[in-house]
Amino acid sequence: MSITGKVALITGSADGIGKSIALLFAKEGARLMICDINPEALQKTEREIRDIGADVASIQYDGRSLTDIDRVFDKLRVTYGDIDILINNTGIAGPTKPVTDVSPEEWDETLEVNLRGPFYFMKKAAPYMIRKNSGKIVCIASQSGKNPLPNRSPYCASKMGVIGLVRCVASELGQYEINVNAICPGMVEGTRLDLIFEGLSKSRAIPVEELKKELLRNNMIERPASPDDVARMALYLSDDEMCRSVTGQDFNINCGMVVH
Repeated sequence: MSITGKVALITGSADGIGKSIALLFAKEGARLMICDINPEALQKTEREIRDIGADVASIQYDGRSLTDIDRVFDKLRVTYGDIDILINNTGIAGPTKPVTDVSPEEWDETLEVNLRGPFYFMKKAAPYMIRKNSGKIVCIASQSGKNPLPNRSPYCASKMGVIGLVRCVASELGQYEINVNAICPGMVEGTRLDLIFEGLSKSRAIPVEELKKELLRNNMIERPASPDDVARMALYLSDDEMCRSVTGQDFNINCGMVVH
């Protein structure tokens, strides 16, 4: 892999998909900056990365705060002085309720974390990449950005926005040989999926296990994906050799639930 020695900033990297990406990149020899809102889980991930033998720095941040994102880049500049790869992974599920019941505050929070955050990370990372005519940006979107779910309007709107943002920024940065792509996971094993199942179960008044079976029947492969499945696609999209001519795309990792 050609990410050996590259500086990779991975947001939301304390658990789930972000942690899987961080651990895989560490094994492939990248130098890592990881950040998350959960300090205890972040420290645990940092220790695991050090055990692999990779260079790593970490900082706690809140995805709603532009000031916190500025602090992430302050530490990145002091620690590494550069960035080669940006993985925009931080996201929240937002409320599970009809649009008539969603509060403006819930809407704003979901869009702040899921859409404004990735925009601001791109804005801060791009100048480093433009200066050297090289860089990879990968945003974790969602199949819900293509095939929306009832009662998830803030989340679906935010992920549709991420896909549009990726296409637009790819068109802007292509002249600098910077690749910008999105990954659209479907159902991915983990705590967040469990919480989503619980919320949908309550909103539809059906048992969780019945809901799981119903939703998984929509998959061509009737199971969830794993965080490692997403991490391997992120690795591909961050590799200079394999991803040289791929940009502005959104890749499904969803066991066949959505095919466009």
